[in-house]
Amino acid sequence: MVLAAVAFTSCINEEFVSNKERERISLEAWIKLHRPDLLNNYQEEGGYYVEILEGDKNENLPVSKDGNDYGSEPLMEQDTCWVYCNMTGRDINGTICLTRSNELAAMCGTFSYSTHYVPFVNYCGEKNLGLLEGTYLSMRHELKIGDETYKMHKGSKVRLYLPSTIAYGESGSQVEGGYEGQYSLDSSRPLILDIEVLSAIKNPSELELSMLQRYIGWESEWKKATKPESEKTEEDGDDLTLKGLYYNHTYNPVTDNAYAYRYMQPHLEGLNHPYVGGDIYQQGAMPSINQKINDILLERFGEGLKASERGEKNLITKNGRANVWYVLRFLDGFVVDTNIAEIRKFVFNEQDPVCEVFSYSPSDDEGKDEGERQAIGAWYYCIPEMHYGAYGQIATTSGYAYGAAGLSGTTTTETSSSNSMASYYNAMNYYNYYNSYYNYYSPYYNYYDYNYYNYNYNYEEEDTTTKTTISTEILPYTPLVFTIFVEPNE
Repeated sequence: MVLAAVAFTSCINEEFVSNKERERISLEAWIKLHRPDLLNNYQEEGGYYVEILEGDKNENLPVSKDGNDYGSEPLMEQDTCWVYCNMTGRDINGTICLTRSNELAAMCGTFSYSTHYVPFVNYCGEKNLGLLEGTYLSMRHELKIGDETYKMHKGSKVRLYLPSTIAYGESGSQVEGGYEGQYSLDSSRPLILDIEVLSAIKNPSELELSMLQRYIGWESEWKKATKPESEKTEEDGDDLTLKGLYYNHTYNPVTDNAYAYRYMQPHLEGLNHPYVGGDIYQQGAMPSINQKINDILLERFGEGLKASERGEKNLITKNGRANVWYVLRFLDGFVVDTNIAEIRKFVFNEQDPVCEVFSYSPSDDEGKDEGERQAIGAWYYCIPEMHYGAYGQIATTSGYAYGAAGLSGTTTTETSSSNSMASYYNAMNYYNYYNSYYNYYSPYYNYYDYNYYNYNYNYEEEDTTTKTTISTEILPYTPLVFTIFVEPNE
């Protein structure tokens, strides 16, 4: 079938047809052959085809505006809009090259315990500031569906047949972080992209702040972080409170009720829990996972100082240096990172993790810009309020963490090799045995020793070990929670 499309384009005079036009003709030939029902769904701007999988035809849509939520209003009619989307991309043969689904990643063999399989979030305003061009065009333009028109909105589920010019172009797909498929998408290849719009909001900062406030609750021991007097500006006035940054210096895993944790992500309602696959990652298992993490902390560090034992004498302060062990989570409980080996082994399924304590002094970051600091702003402001020899927690919005850019997930592979000495010794044993049986000057020596039994051992033979490490993606405007233990001050 693919050959048919190639044959169709063979009559094109390459001297007069651009690569863009050639690909348009090839994609049209493929659609005619495989999906002729979509020929009337061709979009002139971008040169792609659209298939409506789910979603109303913009008639009698429920407009359930609730403050920050656009409800089901068309995305293209909003000046500013942030969208939460599930996405899966395939090549023209149907092979998956990217996915945000844990189930599909497992089927592809790319599932990672370090990957947070949740919807993608990005800005979708009047200007394209980061979306794949084909995705942006479909969201910000009225789509031609036969004789009708369609506007994407919350609840839309569409399939786009994109030429490479509005997909991954000459570079191909470079997806990492556990979102890869069976194969990468080669350069200058069409992309079939499934998109499901789960939510559309006006202000992601407002959303994450409300999520964080719901998480900590107002009857808890959490305190609002404040700016030091030395950093006070005229704009601050008398209020040095840092909006969206909280700490709990009385936290202790002994009294922590892991079964009452209030994780929530409003845009994830009804979706599978990110912890899946394996014995411990079953849907609804988060409380028991939290309890296991608490048990590891207590076994490793003990109970630490009780709240009544924490005072000025063991306060870290801005000029103190703290050796910190930490567990970083999203609000839904997913462990993003930790420098505690036992927890890495438990949640990431790492066999021999190598971890080191993080030594940090807030004074080292004083007066420095965000990009020059050793730690994120949340640590700079909250570590001075913690105590040596005690546990604590920090809850922060992205403003004091990884901001509007977030962190991309990465996949790195390391290969190490070593000589196979066992094979070497085995070869030498046979060599010596046949030397004792056949005299060196025997006409059979050279034949048996070097040819028939292949005893001319290759000293270059090596054992190769490959290790793949995946870092967790942190999406834009994502609140975070740290659980920490600070070593006693010697």
